[in-house]
Amino acid sequence: MVIPKKQRAPLDEILKEDYLPIEDYAPIFSNRTTALVGKTGSIDWGCFPNVDSDPVFFSLLDKKKGGFFRIMLKGKGVEASQKYVGETNILETSFYRNGRKELSITDFLPTVSEPNIYFSEIHRIVKAFSDATVSLDFFPFGDSASAATADKRYGYVVSDGERHEFLSTDARLVRKGSGFSGALAMKKGERRNIVAAFGVSKPFAADGFQTMKRLQQTKDYWHRWLSNMRYNGYRRDSITRSALALKGLFFSPTGFMVAAPTTSLPESIGGTRNWDYRYTWIRDTAYVIDTMLLLGFKNEASRFLYSVIDRIEREGKVDTIYPVSRKRMGTEIQESLEGYMHSAPVRLGNAAASQFQLDQYAALIDAVRIFMDNDGIVNMHMWTIIRDLVEKIVKLWHMPDNSIWEIRAQQRDYVYSKALTWKALLDAAQIAQNLGIEKVFRESIRTEAAAVRAEIEKKGVSENGDYYVQYYGGKGVDGALLRLPLIGYANPKSRRFVNTLREVEKRLMKEDFLFKRYDEDDGMGEDNGFLLLSFWYIEDLILMGDYRRAEEGLKRIMNYTNGVGILPEEIEFGSHRYLGNYPQALSHLSFVSALLKYNKYVLRKRKM
Repeated sequence: MVIPKKQRAPLDEILKEDYLPIEDYAPIFSNRTTALVGKTGSIDWGCFPNVDSDPVFFSLLDKKKGGFFRIMLKGKGVEASQKYVGETNILETSFYRNGRKELSITDFLPTVSEPNIYFSEIHRIVKAFSDATVSLDFFPFGDSASAATADKRYGYVVSDGERHEFLSTDARLVRKGSGFSGALAMKKGERRNIVAAFGVSKPFAADGFQTMKRLQQTKDYWHRWLSNMRYNGYRRDSITRSALALKGLFFSPTGFMVAAPTTSLPESIGGTRNWDYRYTWIRDTAYVIDTMLLLGFKNEASRFLYSVIDRIEREGKVDTIYPVSRKRMGTEIQESLEGYMHSAPVRLGNAAASQFQLDQYAALIDAVRIFMDNDGIVNMHMWTIIRDLVEKIVKLWHMPDNSIWEIRAQQRDYVYSKALTWKALLDAAQIAQNLGIEKVFRESIRTEAAAVRAEIEKKGVSENGDYYVQYYGGKGVDGALLRLPLIGYANPKSRRFVNTLREVEKRLMKEDFLFKRYDEDDGMGEDNGFLLLSFWYIEDLILMGDYRRAEEGLKRIMNYTNGVGILPEEIEFGSHRYLGNYPQALSHLSFVSALLKYNKYVLRKRKM
């Protein structure tokens, strides 16, 4: 069997490096958490029982101190590849020698349809296609592990004092430091089921974990969920993989979605743009609702929206970000870890929670309007909350904020924040009109929206008025301005927006279709190609009728993706390696949005 070029990974070369490239990891998902499996067969990131729990495996952030769980074919000349098993989030890592498949590992996090049933387990099905020697290394909790015990019949338990991780296997391993290592001799056709179970403090027989039954239940779960997707157009394979990844980022008990299941993967190697993304951002609400509804997943959209509204009502305020589980938002702290590729600091928590971000209010109102436009139920209870948000916007829109990019410097009057406020006021008026209520109120907020627009057109443009700027009084541009036509603020063919687009291309597009977010030094070091902007740009091209270049852009970005079709936050200029937290919800949401818009053009073209 020939291994696709994108998937080839000579292990001899990979193992020489301290850290795997981010693109050499593939995520496995349940409806509560995510783990990252490298091409070496090593699970280097995983938080249990929940995605925002403390990590059990975290050598991704510190090769020496972090925990990992690796199963790998031993010997020289080995290559590895990864693929998902059909249209599921079950992963197969295969090892080859001389072009022949010798070993495979099927990894999955058990998932069933009942939302209250969960398994803090990683199941690994190891199958030999020839006689093979397999290495096994089990080091949960890293250097914080405090106890390790072995059972001759059932396996091994490692503890960090309060937490426990059980490895169910009959392999004979030896104690090494805080964990266990050893080798398995496997015969051709032999299969081993190996399970790592969080919270299990004493050994149990492997039969109790019912690996093959869990595998079938997990396949059924993903197939059943995906059967609700209504899309059969251009690049359905990419849409399907993105949809499966997005579903994996939802936290079933609350209906919230994490921005990414990792923390502190750097936006530039050696830089300090390292953030904890294991939270729900209110500003992402509109993207989530819009994309999930367009794909046909109304249940996820409605649950997400109503969960957010419920949280806001219970707490009596709108925060920038929320924990996806029911734990409280803590203070951002820095861990004593070296960071991915020595890119410190490693952060737990996110100080952006305390920022003032004007666009978060607008995004929530936009989400409700999108939901209503797609036959979602907006009741009067929800309207009272939206009305309160509108009154806050009217009081706050004159104030400077930290922008969509959460700039940790001086607050400014960012044009994109103001433009989204304009949209929110009009959206709120439309919601009230659709409900048939509050005629005087909706007329007053439309008047307020006109005032916002008038201020933007006066203060939010360059000195000669040719293009929109990043913030009032500034001269630079902001990648967020690419979204002005997408929210209906700017005509994509208008002189001012076309000039804005050209400025963004000239100043921020460092490679074709790859943009940095802004060109002003914020003291945080270098930035790289932010994928969200690539897809906004492609959507602008579609609105402008430049379908040829839009397709070129889609193909260009897809060519940068790894072999399993999972997207990061950023692509590094030049090398095109993955950067930032991974997998990234916003990248997949915007990718799907761009593909859906381009598909409409493809369908029109076929009818001509």
